[in-house]
Amino acid sequence: MLRKKLKLDDKPEEKHSSEFALKSFNAESKPQLCLSNPDGCKQPPMLPATESALLQPPLWQKVYQLELQLCEALKQVTLPADVAVTYNPIEYAAELHTAYMQKYLDNPKPVLFLGMNPGPWGMCQTGVPFGYVPAVRDWMQLRGQILKPIPELHSRPVDGLSCTRAEQSGQRWWGLYQILCGEPEKFFKNCFVYNICPLAFFHATGRNITPADLKGPSKNRLQEVCVQYLKEALELFHPKIIISVGRYTEDRVKALVKQNFLDPSVFQLKCMPHPSPRSLNNTNWNEKAQVWLTENGLMPYLKP
Repeated sequence: MLRKKLKLDDKPEEKHSSEFALKSFNAESKPQLCLSNPDGCKQPPMLPATESALLQPPLWQKVYQLELQLCEALKQVTLPADVAVTYNPIEYAAELHTAYMQKYLDNPKPVLFLGMNPGPWGMCQTGVPFGYVPAVRDWMQLRGQILKPIPELHSRPVDGLSCTRAEQSGQRWWGLYQILCGEPEKFFKNCFVYNICPLAFFHATGRNITPADLKGPSKNRLQEVCVQYLKEALELFHPKIIISVGRYTEDRVKALVKQNFLDPSVFQLKCMPHPSPRSLNNTNWNEKAQVWLTENGLMPYLKP
C-alpha cells in the first residue's frame, strides 16, 4: 500500500490546448445550494454517498489533471545549459493524449507498465507512450489534433499522425503486443502504459536528452519531482503489478520503496528490458520480452 501522503503545492491552471479535455467535466459541475443555518452556511450540503460518487470525475481525468500539475512542477526545475528545448506533448498533443486515456483508462488496471519519457518520433508525435504512429493511428484507432511545440526545433519537427519517421522503441513495444494480443482492447483490458516524466528534452542540435542523461542538481531535482508525482499517480492507478520498463524507471520505483512511500509486500514490483535499440545486445528484444513476460506470469493478463 502507499503509506505516506506528500503535500503538493497548488498549481496554476493550464492554459493550452489541454483545456479542452476538462471542458466536459467542468461543464457538468454545478454550484451547490447552501442550506441556511444560524451561523451562516459557508459549505455546500453533504450529498448521499451514491450521489457524491456519481459527481466524481472518471479515472482518466484524475490522472490527466495530475499530469498537468506535474508538468507545471517540472517547469520550475532549472535545466542544464545543454537542454535548449523542452517538448510537452501533454499540452500540444492534448487531444490525442486524452483520447488514449479516455478510451483505454476506463477503470484501474491490474498491470501498469511504467516508461521513462517521450521519444522524439513516438510520444512527441502522438501523445501516447511508445507512440509509434502506425500503432496509434491504425491499431489503436486514435485520432486528435496535434499542435506545434513552441519553440520547435527544425531537426525535431512534430507532424503528428502524418509523421513518417519510425520510433524504434515504440515499433518494437506495440508490435509485440499486436502479436500477443491481436486487438488493442485485449491488451488494455488488464494493462496500461504510463510515462513517469511527460517531457522530452533536446540539445540545440536536436540530440535527444533523456532524464537519465541529465547531470548534476537538475537531474536530482527532476527525479525528485517525478517520484513525488509518481507516488500520487500510483494511488490513482491502484495496480496489482507495477512493471518498470528499463532500469531508470525501476530506480524511481525503488526510491518510493526506500522512502517508505510504497509497500512492496502489497504490489508486485518487476522490471522488464527496455525496447530501445540504444541498449547493448538488444537486437532480439522481441524474443527476450516474450520470454520475460512468460517467466513472470504476465501472459494470462495479455490473453484474457
